[in-house]
Amino acid sequence: MPAVMRVLVVGGTEFVSLHLVRALLGRGHEVAVLNRGRRGERLPAGVRTLVADRKDHAALRAALAGETFDGVVDVTYAPTLGEDVVALLDALQGQPHVLFVSTARVYDHALPIPYSEATPRGLYWGEYARHKIAGEDALLERHRQEGLPVTIVRPTHVLGPLNTRHNETFFMDRIHRGRPVLVPGHGGWLRQFGHVGDLADALAAMLGDARTHGQAYNVMGEETVTQVGFVEAIAEVMGRPVTFRHFDPALLQDWDRPGPVFGQNLVYNCHAVHTTHKLRLDLGIRPRYTLRSGLAQTWDWYRAAGLVEREVDFAFEDRLLATLGA
Repeated sequence: MPAVMRVLVVGGTEFVSLHLVRALLGRGHEVAVLNRGRRGERLPAGVRTLVADRKDHAALRAALAGETFDGVVDVTYAPTLGEDVVALLDALQGQPHVLFVSTARVYDHALPIPYSEATPRGLYWGEYARHKIAGEDALLERHRQEGLPVTIVRPTHVLGPLNTRHNETFFMDRIHRGRPVLVPGHGGWLRQFGHVGDLADALAAMLGDARTHGQAYNVMGEETVTQVGFVEAIAEVMGRPVTFRHFDPALLQDWDRPGPVFGQNLVYNCHAVHTTHKLRLDLGIRPRYTLRSGLAQTWDWYRAAGLVEREVDFAFEDRLLATLGA
C-alpha cells in the first residue's frame, strides 16, 4: 500500500466515522465518504462525498462506478445486513484493504469474561449480533476465496465528543442539574470503554498493514469499571456530587417509558470485559486516553457545545422517583 492512500469511509459524518475522517486527514490521506449526503456541513474541507444509501444496492453501485480506493472503512450501521456488506464488496473496484467496524457484542456474553478474539461468537445480543456476524463472515469469506485484504475491528462502548449513544452525556445531564441517578438493580456489572479518538487512530493505523489481513481485533481501553463506578468517574471529572437511587427493574415492566433509565447502552445484566493484548502485542497499538482523561475531554466538549443549557425531559424519572418515595 502507498504511504498516502485514497480512503473511502462508509459513513463519515457521525460519531466514530467523523473522528476517523479527521484521523485519516491528519495522516495525509485523501479521503472520500459515502453516505446519504445529509450532514455534509460536518465534514472537514477537502473531503469528497459520494451520495448513496448503502442499503440501495443499485445506487451504491452507481456511486462507486469508476472509483478506486486503496482502503475502505465500513463504519455505518443502518442496520447493515450481511447482504449489504456483500453489495459493498461487489461494488468496489480492485482489491482495497477493507476494514469492517463490527462490535464486541458478537461474542457470546453468556461465557465467562474476559472475551478475546478467540471467544466463540453467538447471538446473545440478538439481531444486532446476527447482522454484525453476517458482515464479518462475508468479509472473511471474500478474503479466503479471493484474497481480498480485510480486517475486523470489534470495539465495545465508545465514549467521546459527539457520541450518538450518549454513554456519558446521559449522566452529565443529570449530575449537572443536581438530580439523582436512577440505577435499575445493583449497578455492579463490569463495563469497559474506549475513546473514539483511540478507535479512530487504531483504524487509521491498520489501513495498509498486511499483518492485519484476515484478522479480528478488540479495540478499546484497558480499564474496567462497574456501572455505578462509571457514573462516579463522570461526577468526579465534573467536580460534582452524585446520588444514586437503586430500584427493582421489575417496576418498569408495566410502565410506558420514553427512553432508557440508566443510559442508552449500560443497563444490561451481564459483564462486558475484553482482552486487548492482541492489538498491543501484534501491532504495537495502545490507547492514549485513560477512562478519566476521556471523560474529562467529553465534559469539556459538553460545556463548549452549550449542552449544559439544553432542555431535558425528566417527567418519567420524576414519576419513578415519586413512586420510590424520593
